[in-house]
Amino acid sequence: MNINLLVVISGLGLFLPGFQVLSCEPTSESPSSSSTLPSPVEPISEPDVAANLPILNLNPLPLLSDAEIEALQTHLTQGIDTWFGLAGINKVPPPPPLTDELRNYQETWRTVNPDIVPFLGQWHNDEAYSYSLTIFPSQTEGEVCVLEFKPEWSLDIFNEVTGEYGKDIISEQILRFSLATVQDRQLRSSQIRSLDSAMSTANYAVGESYTVLFMSLIDAQNVNRVVALSSPPTLPSELPLPLISPVSQTLNDYGCITDL
Repeated sequence: MNINLLVVISGLGLFLPGFQVLSCEPTSESPSSSSTLPSPVEPISEPDVAANLPILNLNPLPLLSDAEIEALQTHLTQGIDTWFGLAGINKVPPPPPLTDELRNYQETWRTVNPDIVPFLGQWHNDEAYSYSLTIFPSQTEGEVCVLEFKPEWSLDIFNEVTGEYGKDIISEQILRFSLATVQDRQLRSSQIRSLDSAMSTANYAVGESYTVLFMSLIDAQNVNRVVALSSPPTLPSELPLPLISPVSQTLNDYGCITDL
């Protein structure tokens, strides 16, 4: 006996036998208004999510070489041009402005620990999948706390043959906490590296012109990202509710300063 089954993946125009996509409704803003990428699906239960909080308190990566510094600076220029270009045609959100609130926050910390000031704050990259890098000051001089977060992007799928529910992960969640040192103007944790000469301000001139502060960084997997400073350090707005308590507790346990 032949059984014909049809799967419709909403918004992607795909038809696959045996599976039916139930929903790909967003739980946060999608990368762009014209994107057909599926949206992140919040985890189901608190214990499952909280168990996935890696604390990578390992030795920091080595100091950047001259060649790596040059590569970061090249990626910075390319990343700014790409972001501005995509934002100009509404493919991604515009980069966030460098606000007076941010400048005031930096000035406050400049009197306390000037070496770490250039890196402090919440940084974003919205090119494909939303990624945030939040750098908190630490109670230990010369150290900062690094929190990386990217929501999982996936499709909820119902298998009409087995009657079971499943998930097709398009882009896996990133959730990493590490401590970083600031030495010789370089930021280094076990997961990311950058330096103050891999930062630059630029004017975004689509509509009302404003200033943006960008930073180029490289992670332990040699993935380069260009991020823009969006706010003083705070928990990512897309962080699922079950993760807020364990992440906040981790920050507190490691002496991270979260008060603005």
